[in-house]
Amino acid sequence: MPMAVRRETIEYRSSADGTGPLYADVAFIDDGVRRPLLAVMHGYGGSRGAVSLDVDELAAQGVVAVAPDMRGRGGSGGEWDSGGLDIHDIVDALLAAVKQFPDQIDAANINIVGYSGGGGNAIAAGCRFPDLFNTSVSFFGIPDYGGWYESRGRPDCNEWMEAAIGTPTRFPARFEARNMIPAAGNATRTKWWLFWDIQEKDCPAHFVDKWMAVCGRAGGAFVRAHVTRPGDAKRWVHNYRSNNRDLTAADPLFLPDVFTRPESGVLSLPVRGELVVPGYVVTRRFSVFLGDGTEGMARVRYRLDGPRPVVEVIDNPRGTQVNISYDSLTAALP
Repeated sequence: MPMAVRRETIEYRSSADGTGPLYADVAFIDDGVRRPLLAVMHGYGGSRGAVSLDVDELAAQGVVAVAPDMRGRGGSGGEWDSGGLDIHDIVDALLAAVKQFPDQIDAANINIVGYSGGGGNAIAAGCRFPDLFNTSVSFFGIPDYGGWYESRGRPDCNEWMEAAIGTPTRFPARFEARNMIPAAGNATRTKWWLFWDIQEKDCPAHFVDKWMAVCGRAGGAFVRAHVTRPGDAKRWVHNYRSNNRDLTAADPLFLPDVFTRPESGVLSLPVRGELVVPGYVVTRRFSVFLGDGTEGMARVRYRLDGPRPVVEVIDNPRGTQVNISYDSLTAALP
């Protein structure tokens, strides 16, 4: 007999800029077993209610599912910022869940899944938090908001984007910070599952192809694209699982990786390397913000083999103020 799922709503604030109150639903089997943590992300114009069924069904399969309302969406405060600091809010939601339910969560195994705009969130989270997410799952996500805007795949989303951050022509630095293709090489430690249908038009998949190519060249060892076509028994047609039950067929593909801890016990960066900073990057040992984190792109070189990290800027084409901190919100995690 299936075990009952407990659901709670938690309240938290952004540790990046104080925005709040922010809300997330948390669901899990309350049996005292520590389980993998899985962020479940709603789409670009949605709210956590859109993934309510996902939360319950995934929790019933043995994860702790956390579905945030992004800032300015659903019940959360603040203004929608379209792939900016709201990605940081996702991690704040996960850390709030760890703090509130420590006996139910395996804090060494953090994962994320998202749909459409939420799929873009999953990609951005993996690139901006390169040593945090064990598995990242993107259904028809978009890694480049400027390219997506120019594609006019979703005119309604373009209108929301214009209201939130303007247009790529007027505000190119804002869209640089929301382009994860150059930053794909940050995320080689994560196990990636990318799902879409060959007839996808809302979020053109060639952007994901470009992202995968960069990640692969950087040494990404586990990047899986799963594409459906006409005639397939199940198809990843753009929607939530509540309206396209075929999407549940992806669960047995990616969940085994969610349930498998990183081989080393915890994700870690190479002791020396470079990172692309799309607005900001947060690691367990240091963080880098360009201004307030919402504009620009830069590149840094780091070393972790000394008594404290060494981080230096090696490319900053716009001359944006770079703030390097050796305190990290993820430092306390296992």
